[in-house]
Amino acid sequence: MLCTGIVAVPVSWAVLRQAEAERGEATPDAAVNVYVLQMRSGEEIGLSRVLVAGRHDELLRQWRQYRGEMERGNLPSKLETVGPIEVEDQDDDRATVTVQVHAIWWNEQANLSGEAHPWRFETRRDAGGWRVWAAELPPWCGVHVRADACR
Repeated sequence: MLCTGIVAVPVSWAVLRQAEAERGEATPDAAVNVYVLQMRSGEEIGLSRVLVAGRHDELLRQWRQYRGEMERGNLPSKLETVGPIEVEDQDDDRATVTVQVHAIWWNEQANLSGEAHPWRFETRRDAGGWRVWAAELPPWCGVHVRADACR
């Protein structure tokens, strides 16, 4: 048993939950959904489980750069996927996923909704679950927001 404060948790349960968390997602679109949700929140916690291990550092660096571009260019209150998520099976445990993403801003005076743009992902089944292999995102500055809005 592992004791943390007043709660005792069997070590085998904790190890099993950790293994499940590192397994990736059940479907390609679920892996992409986690990626987009983490981009929206700005939190890296939970992102690693959906990045292919062999490209983890590169994909994390790309994610951080894109998130930085969002912060320079009027960070939205929310990112939202709209319409159906397209999953094209490529066989051999590979799939291409395209999702339409738009930004929403709100404050006391107004709510603004940006135009949706396609975000494309290559996903692969890796270590028993689906993970992002590559992300092709449109530039934040100049596409999702006006280029002059970026500082």
